[in-house]
Amino acid sequence: MSKKNAGQFLADAAQNRTLRETLETATSAEDFLNVAHQLGYTFTTEELGNVIHFYSEGIEMRRSTGVWPWLRNVHWI
Repeated sequence: MSKKNAGQFLADAAQNRTLRETLETATSAEDFLNVAHQLGYTFTTEELGNVIHFYSEGIEMRRSTGVWPWLRNVHWI
């Protein structure tokens, strides 16, 4: 269930600029999870990392543009 929540979180973040901007305030994994949990998403950093890895499989080069630049700055995943 938590992997499903992590996947939904990524889908929602891709579509919602306000959600992404809210998560930019997180300075640690704990802050990031607290913000996500307050917004109704329940997952661990490991589960989020697994989902990101799954969706990134086969991608050799990532663009520097797009809706997820904030996620590239999340070094704890």
